[in-house]
Amino acid sequence: MECPSVLEIEAFIGTPFDYIVVGGGTTGLPIANRLSEDSDVKVGILEAGVLFENDPLIDVPRNLAMNNGNPKYDWVSSTSPQAGAAGRSMPVIRGKMLGGSSALNYMAWDRGSREEYDAWELFSDVEGGWNWDSLLPSFTKTEDKELDPANRDLAIDFSDSKADVVSPGIPIEVAIGTGGPVKICHNMGHTDVIPPYVKAWNTLGQSTNANPFGGHAVGLYNCPVGVDYKTGKRITATSAYYTPASSRANLKLLTGAQVTKIVFNSELIADKRVAVGVEFTVHGKSYSVSAAKEIILSAGTIETPKILELSGVGDAKRLKDMGIQTIVDLPGVGENLHDHTFTHVHYQATLGIRTFDELSKDPEFAAAEQERYDKTGQGWMASNDTIVVFTPLNKITEESILSAKIKEVEADIAVKKSKGLLNELAIHQYSTQLDWLKRGRLPHMEFVLFSRGLVKPDPDGSYFIITTGLQHPFSRGSVHIQSADPLQQPSINPCYLTAEFGYRAIEKLAQTPPLADIIAKQVMPATHLTDEEIYSLNLYRNHYMGTAAMARRELGGVVGNNLKVHGTANLRVTDASIVPVPVAAHIQATVYAIGETAASLIKSEHNY
Repeated sequence: MECPSVLEIEAFIGTPFDYIVVGGGTTGLPIANRLSEDSDVKVGILEAGVLFENDPLIDVPRNLAMNNGNPKYDWVSSTSPQAGAAGRSMPVIRGKMLGGSSALNYMAWDRGSREEYDAWELFSDVEGGWNWDSLLPSFTKTEDKELDPANRDLAIDFSDSKADVVSPGIPIEVAIGTGGPVKICHNMGHTDVIPPYVKAWNTLGQSTNANPFGGHAVGLYNCPVGVDYKTGKRITATSAYYTPASSRANLKLLTGAQVTKIVFNSELIADKRVAVGVEFTVHGKSYSVSAAKEIILSAGTIETPKILELSGVGDAKRLKDMGIQTIVDLPGVGENLHDHTFTHVHYQATLGIRTFDELSKDPEFAAAEQERYDKTGQGWMASNDTIVVFTPLNKITEESILSAKIKEVEADIAVKKSKGLLNELAIHQYSTQLDWLKRGRLPHMEFVLFSRGLVKPDPDGSYFIITTGLQHPFSRGSVHIQSADPLQQPSINPCYLTAEFGYRAIEKLAQTPPLADIIAKQVMPATHLTDEEIYSLNLYRNHYMGTAAMARRELGGVVGNNLKVHGTANLRVTDASIVPVPVAAHIQATVYAIGETAASLIKSEHNY
């Protein structure tokens, strides 16, 4: 679908909408779908990107990451230069299309632990905040799990190391949903690297977790993916939520429409600002559209604070400096940016080990797998690496080293607090995260295997990558507008590695049989680098969260438990920017659950 015509725009802005959803992504489309289930409710979606249909760069799992950095699919944003990353500006991958980042992420489908979601309640503005129990129905409502016995226990079947297989939390039959819009399944194949990788981790004491969805997502497990098992295609918010509802007469979509401002009524209701519409541009021309009930902002962690600030919602001093009239003074807008940061180690495998590199170095094999995929939707083109390890630091770090590191972090926090460098939200977050570290029950680190090479000194060789990432980072950054120009990208400053510590466990893993037996050599980074050099020169980012935190206003929060922006009567934020404190998981499933929960809140409040 190309950008809309003038007639399509006029038809859209002439519709008497009840709700306008800003952003047709991983939360916006679920909300629009659920609200439009009532035929009397008129819902409009404004999406800055376009609709792609039957595009192999999106649909085929093996093509993951091939559209990253492509301006056709990606906003091609970048961070400000990061001192903690050797002065580099890091790419910020954001989906420029209907479906948002669900169309270009790595498809991993998991969730954090009960304690992490329960911690959200600690920041609540009223009693009865969000927690594991309140979110679980939204998780399961989203999911349609393919419990295929041939694929379900792929990782567990490989382990003969006598490592414990644990199945914690609520039973898997209750923990995971079936019949929801998002089809998920386990991987449809594996490379030769997977069995020795699993066994090496088991040897190091990482138990296989047979039920990571049950509320205790610690250990080694075979992570499901958002892929339709029958067709082999990636599931996006578009295919899951928009396409089934697209024929509804009360649901309207306008693509190619970049929202520039939320419009508020000049009169207050109960001392709160009332949002009445939005302004947007198409082909460089400005338009406006109104909504009788609510404006729902689902533009994502980067774009949401930008739109809020352009609309006069944010820190009053910052807005004044930009020449923008303050509508609601909310200093927390754009603050509290946190991210999962990763670093990689590349290895060349020994002769005879087959990885996904076979698809690039063996044309006949690649052609056969493509034909297999076209006919059945299965095979290597439908497969990715899905074995993950989420571990607390006390499982991979000596007690004396961990205790010393925790004391260093406590001292650093105390100094920053005494100098007034921390807001109240950060102080409360750090208290929670330090408690997690000391108790040692939640993952601080994730390890992921990729059975292919990004750097290939020998085109005929086989390679794999082991990635380690911080899950509960202490670094906090920000996203803010640079001017009143709505088309200028915001300043994105994650402040990477300004308050961090992790642990290099990849080398120890690589020296552990049977994984050690299939490694020919380490390709990069250089083996002589220090921890600091490894992190700064080989840093990558993963999931942005938190720039419109769901927390009390006096803490620096932006939205309350009902997702309404503090100081407003009917403007809600419903995307990953509301996440108040980091969660150890790939956040796709959590973001979908935020969308489902938001839709339920709205429908309940308006008696649908």
